[in-house]
Amino acid sequence: MTTQLKAADIDRKFDDGEDVMEYFDMSKAVVERPEASATRKMNLTVPSWMVERLDSEAGHLAVSRNALVNMWLAERLKREDRERELVH
Repeated sequence: MTTQLKAADIDRKFDDGEDVMEYFDMSKAVVERPEASATRKMNLTVPSWMVERLDSEAGHLAVSRNALVNMWLAERLKREDRERELVH
């Protein structure tokens, strides 16, 4: 990492199509991918307004609806784990 910028500045550069890799220390990057057998499909029935909100948020973050739901579920489950650890 050669230069430090605020996240908003990096976001702007990225949105403008500039290369922002110089701002990240890739020597410490970790890529985690679940094993194919570690994933399972499920059906989820939700109101159409919720699908529209999910699609809007996913578009804002430039991820798929599925990725957004997975991310949010993972965040919530981690929070639940932390809260349980505080109680016990």
